[in-house]
Amino acid sequence: MKVRLAFFQGNILKTATIESNDPDNPAVLLQLRGQVTALISLKPSGNLLLKGSVGELPEGSVDLVATTTPFHIKSIDTNLKGNIRYSLQTVSQGTRYRLKVADTLKQGNYSGFIRLNTDLPQAPCLLVNVTGIITGKIAATPETVIVGKLSADKPVRSGGVTITSNDDRPFRITGLTYDKRLLAVSPEKARTGKGFLLDIQPRLDEIRTGSVKQTHLGVETSAGPNARADVLVIIFNNSKNR
Repeated sequence: MKVRLAFFQGNILKTATIESNDPDNPAVLLQLRGQVTALISLKPSGNLLLKGSVGELPEGSVDLVATTTPFHIKSIDTNLKGNIRYSLQTVSQGTRYRLKVADTLKQGNYSGFIRLNTDLPQAPCLLVNVTGIITGKIAATPETVIVGKLSADKPVRSGGVTITSNDDRPFRITGLTYDKRLLAVSPEKARTGKGFLLDIQPRLDEIRTGSVKQTHLGVETSAGPNARADVLVIIFNNSKNR
């Protein structure tokens, strides 16, 4: 039984089942237990989570620490270009380095890695997994709304979207951008006192019977230059043919 231990550290448990034609023992379970001491330890771990509101997220960091043999970082690459920026700081030459990672995405989620290539043949590269969950200052719930005439025997359906602040700070709606040929949108203060409710009414005159159209509703607020929300509106017109 051979086990590859690259990128592992700490306690491990590996199992394998051996099947044979032995009628008394047709299957034998093998277990391999051990403890892996990595040549380079990633502290606090090799997983980095960047989670929070855009523009207010602190840097994350991972320390790369030599356990027995000095090492140097030759190069760094990532598959998250455009989402993050990173830098490498020398804490102690050859024995400890600090990788600092900051989010650059305005809003959204991502998952990937940063690969650090070393001069150690036994540990030629280190992987730091990075996950980003970045929320905007303003949230729209729901982000997709279906309105219009969904079927000929049903009344016209309107929609509602709640606009709130992720940090609970007061704000105002400073602008609404949408196609006025397709929608009529009216904002009002939410009953909870936090945020606003947008009433969305479809205008079906510009939509051919039996068809579906998609349009976007943009919401600008006073919470900041990037504090906006975007809502996808899907409009059905399944009215009876005249």
